[in-house]
Amino acid sequence: MARSTKLRFTRAGVGLAVAAAAMIAGGLLAGYMEFVILGASIIVVLIIAALIPRVATSIVFHRVEVPRLVVRGSVFEAVLTVTSSRTTLPTVVIDQFAGQRRAIELPQLEPGLPTTLRYPVHATRRGVHRLGPLLEERSDPFALVVRSVRHDVTAEVHVHPVIHPLRLPQSGGHLRQAGAVVNRFSRDPIADFRSLREYVVGDDARLVHWASTAKTGTLVVRDHIEPQRTTRFVVLETSDRWLTAAAFEDAVEIASSIVCESLELGINVVARTFDHDAPGPARALRTRQEALELFTRVQRTGAAATLRSTQLRLSSEPGDQIFLIAGATSPVIAQLAGNPLFAQSLYLVRLHDGVVARQGARRSVDVTNAEQFAALWRRGSGFA
Repeated sequence: MARSTKLRFTRAGVGLAVAAAAMIAGGLLAGYMEFVILGASIIVVLIIAALIPRVATSIVFHRVEVPRLVVRGSVFEAVLTVTSSRTTLPTVVIDQFAGQRRAIELPQLEPGLPTTLRYPVHATRRGVHRLGPLLEERSDPFALVVRSVRHDVTAEVHVHPVIHPLRLPQSGGHLRQAGAVVNRFSRDPIADFRSLREYVVGDDARLVHWASTAKTGTLVVRDHIEPQRTTRFVVLETSDRWLTAAAFEDAVEIASSIVCESLELGINVVARTFDHDAPGPARALRTRQEALELFTRVQRTGAAATLRSTQLRLSSEPGDQIFLIAGATSPVIAQLAGNPLFAQSLYLVRLHDGVVARQGARRSVDVTNAEQFAALWRRGSGFA
């Protein structure tokens, strides 16, 4: 376990050092040796204070039971097992997570006797964060100097977005989506028969209905249908030009909620983002954990890190439903809504800050946050 030691003066210690320097300088300039002696005495006190705090570097920390995935806004428990090769006095240990510092009171340790510390950690920010390192700190009796030892005992924690329940309405409403299975035309002659139609070049000769052909004098073939799983594409806008930091977090929650709902229903779902470093796989997501990992890592992007619409590879298989979550004024809206491949299956979720959004899709909903979107979905209304 790597360790490093650092010494720092407290505010009181810095104040005394400045006062001592001023006394020595003033005494030398004014010829008052008493000031010089007093200033020098303070310097000696500070030197002694710097030597007093002894950090028990014989302490060894181990992390146990660190969760890998936690939801933003939740509180999870961190657990440390602490041992020491010699008796150590009580001290303070500081743990760190996502910019937060948590002070933990470490009791007196007896040689070879393990102690377990449990304390809560608040996951306030979405993303991949490091828990640790630990800082073991001790001070002199006058609190002038603090000596700390850094213990590189760390763990990676993934804070995923809040997943809002999107229970599908029982009947009616524009938000009632297709089930997990839909019927599609098939060239497979063993699929279920649907209807007759005129022959088109390229049709399988096995599909020719000879009795009807003889009656009409025109080649007639059988249409067949077969059940296939519904496919959804969920596309998340990430550009910082069209989404504020707060709006982007809501957009991530909306996108991840739709994806998780789709997985629960057994619907094929492909999630794509404009983040160059976390675009999402081109294939369908397999598990809820895979989806949470993606939406944990995706970040709001600047121009250099934002993918173009053509790089998302939607055109190869548009899907039965395409959900675009974007800022109300994003040009991506017009790009997808104006594409005939996407227009019929596009569902648009526009995030705005109170300004009326521009129209851009046949089915769209304007919301200010993820909670509002979830409420509209559950009521079976919203996409106009």
